[in-house]
Amino acid sequence: MSSAENPTWRIPVPAGLRGISWRTFGLILAINTGFAAILSIEDVRPFWHPFVSAQCFGLSIAYVVNAISPWEKTHPIWRLVFAVVLGSIAGMALLILIKGYGLTVEGYRLREIGAEPHRFVWTFIGAIWNGLFVGLLFLFNFRDARAQTQLLRTEADRNLLSKQAAEAELKLMQAQVEPHFLFNTLASVQFLTETDPPMAGLMLGHLLSYLRSAVPQLRSGSTTLGQEAELARAYLSIMQMRMESRLKFTVDIPASLQSHSFPPMLLMSVVENAIKHGIEPSADGGEVRVEARQENGSLIVSVTDSGRGFAEHVGQGVGLTNLRERLKALYGQRSQFTLDAILPHGAKATIQIPDVE
Repeated sequence: MSSAENPTWRIPVPAGLRGISWRTFGLILAINTGFAAILSIEDVRPFWHPFVSAQCFGLSIAYVVNAISPWEKTHPIWRLVFAVVLGSIAGMALLILIKGYGLTVEGYRLREIGAEPHRFVWTFIGAIWNGLFVGLLFLFNFRDARAQTQLLRTEADRNLLSKQAAEAELKLMQAQVEPHFLFNTLASVQFLTETDPPMAGLMLGHLLSYLRSAVPQLRSGSTTLGQEAELARAYLSIMQMRMESRLKFTVDIPASLQSHSFPPMLLMSVVENAIKHGIEPSADGGEVRVEARQENGSLIVSVTDSGRGFAEHVGQGVGLTNLRERLKALYGQRSQFTLDAILPHGAKATIQIPDVE
């Protein structure tokens, strides 16, 4: 059955009541009661007199101000003044109706008001003053809240753009899959095929393991620490065959951590950095250790090499800067990347991200 055949009946809500929750209504009543308590200090009559007066004016002003809603319109202050004056007029009429003709309180009928208008003029002016005071507080609070919301929205958009840029960079890294490394490895396989066929087969097996780990990530935006470790292990195995005794490596990832999510190609970037800038330039080569642990709610992965080490300003290049930006875009202040020197020679890179499985 269509909506035309089965209409939804709704009771129209007056404009002055739209968006008013029970909590807001209670707040208005509390503010009005506070004004009544102040008025009762100099009023010898029972408390219900100023209470009724404050509620009549307060509720009427709140209704008209909410109906006009000057907050997001042009000239909000002048609109607020108009709404408060109009609400005060409505409050005066409501006060006369309740006290003068409902409760038959002496002095509140129209004829009696005409005889002593000055009493009600000051009451009317006081209502406008109090209404403007409270209305301006709400107006400035609304402006502050709107400015804060806009700031947060701008910050969210900026973070989204940073994350999208990081993801675009990741896609580029995944699409490249280090062609130079692949070509060199295939050249080594071709050479070993003629000189040492068993070794050529072993290197080809490591290359297949590398590609088996790397290619699925070309179509995926996420991976696990275990998969990243397998990719690093295959890469290091190939490099070990090419560098022979100049390279030793250890990959120590506890089984309990292998299922944890981890940014794709991030570990590989650090491992490649250790080989290119630490082990290869060193005549004696060295050892690379890949380790992971949990600590204080964080997953900490380190890559340590005993190669040449680094001089001043090393670690501030484009590659590691982009790595830091990726971490910041993905995890904000909850992530960290550090690169420390190890004496007498070597370096240790540490990646720290939130411990989320």
